Amino acid sequence: MVRTQDQIRGGLLGAAAGDALGYCVQELSLEEIHERFGPEGIRGYDTENGYALISANTQLALFTAGGLLYGQTRGALRGMMGPSIGYLKLAYGDWMRTQTYGGKRAPGKFTSWLCGIDDIYARRTPDKTTMMAFATERLGTMEDPLNRSKAAAALPRTLTTGLFLNQEGKAQEAARLGAETAAMTHGDPLGFLPAAYLAELINRLLVRRAGSFRSILHDTIASVQEQFGREYPKVREIAALLAQAETLAGDEISPEEAMVELNPVEAHRVLAAACYTCLKFPGDFEGTLVAAVNHSGDSAAVGAVAGALMGTAVGTEGIPEFYLDPLELRDVLEEMADDLFQGCPMCKGNRLFDDRWNDKYVQCVY
Repeated sequence: MVRTQDQIRGGLLGAAAGDALGYCVQELSLEEIHERFGPEGIRGYDTENGYALISANTQLALFTAGGLLYGQTRGALRGMMGPSIGYLKLAYGDWMRTQTYGGKRAPGKFTSWLCGIDDIYARRTPDKTTMMAFATERLGTMEDPLNRSKAAAALPRTLTTGLFLNQEGKAQEAARLGAETAAMTHGDPLGFLPAAYLAELINRLLVRRAGSFRSILHDTIASVQEQFGREYPKVREIAALLAQAETLAGDEISPEEAMVELNPVEAHRVLAAACYTCLKFPGDFEGTLVAAVNHSGDSAAVGAVAGALMGTAVGTEGIPEFYLDPLELRDVLEEMADDLFQGCPMCKGNRLFDDRWNDKYVQCVY
């Protein structure tokens, strides 16, 4: 497996691992986490029937990836394609149907092969704002927002935009796509601009062969401010919060104390908290994940974002097997990651035909 493929696997599996660990304590305060798991907090999965369950965060990250690859395939085979957001709207519509049939297969045709997997129909505390947005005819845009929400729910699903755009020179395109994807459901700039930072960070982690997370973060902050700063002044508020996260990572205070300062509930604060854990524990997936979920904020979202960032940085080789072995839908996550790495192998006028890709992204079956 080449390095970039392993990193994409690491990013998607790391996100799912952080989501699953945080999902165990999503409804608990830090005091309640300590009461239930001990003074060091949660350090391993609280499994159900031997599986570490993912939340709606990971489900939607998978559907984001599937929607982008579906659009890419239509473009490759037709020689032209519409905006990626249109294909994401179809994918999210498919996900909504998996959530509204009581765990049973929904009737009709889908555009996502994920709907052929029984376990994807599990309902795992989907965000109300997201559900309400996906139930409308019109989804939001950055220019024409659907609401003024800056909640964190949109952030984890956008991480796969950075994994999808995994080539050099695509950093700002990844940032734009991440922000547009988040703005479909969360309309405040503090709700969708963090996704621009996240997608670009992941892209830069994939294409850079040298440099610390700190230097990559600095480059991303400068680039995102250059792209969005004139139109959206709040981008500088996020940059200031990321600078605070960097300062906290160098301080002597504990991660739990730092999380109180960062208060990771809204999207921009979740992003800062996730970056803090990566700065505090460079190259250490376990240390990053444990710090990312032991607090009173949105543990599943911080866990997913931190897991994606550190997983992309270290690849699967840097993720302890005990985080991967019990992970729900691990085989599906690995398959989607490999599809993101490969991209559509067929194109218009080319005799090359891939049966498996045709089944998933043309016929939309599994």
